[in-house]
Amino acid sequence: MTNDQRQEWVIVAEFSAMDTGFAADMAVSKLEGSGVPAMRFPGGSITSVLGGAVPVVEPIRVVVPPEHEERAREILAEQADATETFADE
Repeated sequence: MTNDQRQEWVIVAEFSAMDTGFAADMAVSKLEGSGVPAMRFPGGSITSVLGGAVPVVEPIRVVVPPEHEERAREILAEQADATETFADE
């Protein structure tokens, strides 16, 4: 895949890089298992604001091709609903 093709993909989810990326990996796995091409952009890059006084960790982003965006969002919403239901039991 070329960088131009990757730049056309859209973000469908963002996760904290502080959780080691497990949630992002699960989202990508769920999407790919449902036939939606997906990948994660590694977050975890540390940038500084206020002259370096405050470090900021970039989120991990899950991206899909634009033609799969709607389906990807549906799948991730279903997964979130299932997780909430399980947690409530």
